[in-house]
Amino acid sequence: MEEYKAETKRTYDKYAQDYAERKQAYLQKYLLNDITLFIKQLKGKRVLDIGSGPGRDAAYLKEKGLQVVCIDISPTQVELCKKKGLEAYEMDFEHLTFEKRSFDGVWAYTSLLHVPKNRFDVVLCQIRDVLNKNGVVYIGMKEGTFEGFREDAHYPGHKRYVAWYTEEELKEKLMKYFMIVRVSRVEIDEEHKYVNVLCKVK
Repeated sequence: MEEYKAETKRTYDKYAQDYAERKQAYLQKYLLNDITLFIKQLKGKRVLDIGSGPGRDAAYLKEKGLQVVCIDISPTQVELCKKKGLEAYEMDFEHLTFEKRSFDGVWAYTSLLHVPKNRFDVVLCQIRDVLNKNGVVYIGMKEGTFEGFREDAHYPGHKRYVAWYTEEELKEKLMKYFMIVRVSRVEIDEEHKYVNVLCKVK
């Protein structure tokens, strides 16, 4: 496993429960409108949650009657998903093993920011391939220009690989593979700004 993945995986394994507790209220506070629109855009019920973490968003989608499959590189996070009654697998989202056109939607909130920019196109191609015709994808990324290993105050002594994007940079990447439906933003403070994009397969 590449070092950028291994280091990020170690961090999420060690702090899985802490991460789950700190982020539990995030969906209701910041993403409710976006996830509601995502659900309305779906033409079917099968959704893949990429980098699902402890399954916060997936649990909400399941409550709304969707058939959700969770994947995460951290086995500890996968176990937290399973404890919520979610279908979950340990998987590297740079190497999806699902059949083509097997999902109606892909939800990827602040997970793809762990992909190096020179690998991002590879991941987007795989997402497009697992989506059905008229498939919907929602991607949330941290806004900025930094790329590399970064230590967070919440995870002392542990680093994660991150790649941040400006809105225009992210849109330019996504438009190679998808039609952009809507762009929204979450601004918690100066250090935590996010660009969220809802797309459809071309």
